[in-house]
Amino acid sequence: MTYGIGETSMIKAESLSEYLSIDNLYLKLEGENPTGTHKDRLAIQHVDDAIIRNHETITIGSCGNYGVAMSFVASKSKLDCKVFVPKKYTGETIEKMKSYGSEVFRVKGGYEESVQASRQKAKEENWYDANPGGKNTPISLVAYVDISEEIQDYLKEPPETISVAVGNGTTLAGIHLGFRMLWRKNRVEHIPTMLGSSSKSNNAITETFRRGKNKMIELDPDDIDETEVNEPLLNWRSLDGQEALNAISDTNGMAVGLTDEDLLHYQKLLREEEEIKCLPASASALGVLERFVKESEDNPSGPHVVVLTSGVKHVRD
Repeated sequence: MTYGIGETSMIKAESLSEYLSIDNLYLKLEGENPTGTHKDRLAIQHVDDAIIRNHETITIGSCGNYGVAMSFVASKSKLDCKVFVPKKYTGETIEKMKSYGSEVFRVKGGYEESVQASRQKAKEENWYDANPGGKNTPISLVAYVDISEEIQDYLKEPPETISVAVGNGTTLAGIHLGFRMLWRKNRVEHIPTMLGSSSKSNNAITETFRRGKNKMIELDPDDIDETEVNEPLLNWRSLDGQEALNAISDTNGMAVGLTDEDLLHYQKLLREEEEIKCLPASASALGVLERFVKESEDNPSGPHVVVLTSGVKHVRD
């Protein structure tokens, strides 16, 4: 069962393309997944693996979207779900997790501490650990391979670039893996240039790229500046960051950090030019594409695909 996950729409963003002077711009709307983000793809991949391995309980650390996605899929699959969240977090995402039957545990600290608490409890109780990074990286990357297939099936050719927001880096690395697999099967002639966006100075992937390093660095957690706008992008460690960095390097791509003002600007553009409602963090993917095109010497003509990790069209307030 897929529970309606995947096969999200792609649209040609003609108005936005004209506004930004970017030819052949397409948007992939991952907000059409059941819980509203691409995280549903990751959740179902790990739930399937948990069932195969005869686990009755699955656990993750989350600040929001992944927790909701996992809670949804686990409830459909009759698995118990345990979500560890930072103690300071409140709001509707926590209530959504509980509404799907998940048990929510509060953890002192941030996202990384929540993941660590989840992992430790998984070892103690023989729960399935669905957190990103480590032994789960291959499974997590495969979760996003289907996005590559869907893009290729729609365009009938590989795009010149693919832009996506990065936190842990799993989505970008998974899409790159998908196109590499297509290339190995001789289904595409080239692998798209991978572009990653995040919050300026608050994400290990974009900071590693900015500093010209080939191996992932870790940021000082005390230097992370969290706001309501940038929260989904914050990551001082980026658990699948090396895979994302490798994908960007492999394709001569780019990773940039954007300010909150930038994120809100691109969110507004998507709403006004294409009637798409999405989170500011998701809209950041548009920013890295604009930067890449402006800085390119050969004036790349596309097609360019921006993967909006949340976002649906024709939403009215």
